[in-house]
Amino acid sequence: MVEFKYGYVGKKGEKSARAQTYDVDASYKDLCEVCSDIRGTLAEPALTRLALVAEGKTAVYFARHNKRMGHRHELGGRKGRFPKKAAAIVRKVLENAVANANALGIQTPYVAHICANKHRIFPRLAPKGRRGRNDYETARVEIVLKETEVERAEVTKKEPKLLKVKMQAQKMAENAQKQKTETEKQKMTV
Repeated sequence: MVEFKYGYVGKKGEKSARAQTYDVDASYKDLCEVCSDIRGTLAEPALTRLALVAEGKTAVYFARHNKRMGHRHELGGRKGRFPKKAAAIVRKVLENAVANANALGIQTPYVAHICANKHRIFPRLAPKGRRGRNDYETARVEIVLKETEVERAEVTKKEPKLLKVKMQAQKMAENAQKQKTETEKQKMTV
């Protein structure tokens, strides 16, 4: 099997779960926008967001590759689309990365690195008539998950995305603690 290098190089000793797919028959431009939509978020909310996009219920903001694209009222008037195929592909890779994170023992993973690139270009020629060439392009997606630190003391103004991720992780931890205490109370009453 071919091994491709990841664009993310972690520090020595840090836990990170990785997953990738390549030779995907999808638009790399759509994949890029879907990836930038979930970059820096927790893995579980990202999975639900990708599921909604794949079903066509939520739009994705297109920061680039948006020439002559319509505006979406769901996005506050910004340009966007519903890239269902790209969202399904990224969701599949993210599920694989979450499974790898669980195997490594990472508790609350967040998307530390995610990107999509053009992979291969195969020339395709028309069989007859005027020779037109429409290339067949494939794409590649890679995801790296890291464990979230719940402490908020280290966060500075320079890292607003990290603050957002840490606050999400803290809320998830608080909800898990509440559910745990509720189940213990129900066991006591029974």
